[in-house]
Amino acid sequence: MPDPDKPIALEAYEALARRYSCIAETKAENGYNEHPAMRAQIGAVESLRVLDAGCGPGFLTQYLLDRGAAEVAAFDISPAMMEMARERVGDRARLFVADLALPLPGLESAHFDLIVSSLAIDYVRDWSVPLAEFRRVLKPGGRLVMSVQHPMGAYQWYSPPSAFGVHLCQATWKGFGGKPVVVPDYYRSFGEIISPLLSAGFSLRALTETRPVPELEAMNPRKYREGMVSPTFMILDSVAG
Repeated sequence: MPDPDKPIALEAYEALARRYSCIAETKAENGYNEHPAMRAQIGAVESLRVLDAGCGPGFLTQYLLDRGAAEVAAFDISPAMMEMARERVGDRARLFVADLALPLPGLESAHFDLIVSSLAIDYVRDWSVPLAEFRRVLKPGGRLVMSVQHPMGAYQWYSPPSAFGVHLCQATWKGFGGKPVVVPDYYRSFGEIISPLLSAGFSLRALTETRPVPELEAMNPRKYREGMVSPTFMILDSVAG
């Protein structure tokens, strides 16, 4: 197991960056489940200032820019992922490397209208720091829309020692071509997801348990059936107090 005091998934994503950037949008779990669900939940972004926290190779960053966001800043812990994001969006967004588990450098308080975070905060054990930073850089009444692993699906996948609490786990990813990569992660119970959000001063306005889009049924019936029976992700849509 990795050292929980260090960024647990940095090495894995450095190894995966190019493959992930090329393949993820064609994967059932990403391109046909979490990606469309996040975009639907985010809604209109025209003229908004947006922060993409844990942007990976820039899929969502590009989407925000193409939909007319007035300003997009995006960061990730992985320099290799940030290089993929630069290839995707060029100089249209402010891109920088930063650790979600630490205070964010150089971001003005009460600046952003919206923060989006796609399957990134799961890699942080203590959510108090990122959620406090999100609230700091959001305008009062600004939104935070973030996707996380659904505790039910994650419990089945990782088999942690208990359904309660937070547990460091890992899985071997074989679906991105090349050498399989061991990816560490944290399993979190429902309480460990919702309570930190409320404690940080956010009000939950919507919780969506994602399902695959209908197009997946013809492409991959097995993955479609699995996604319709057991939830893989959920999206938390919150407002800063």
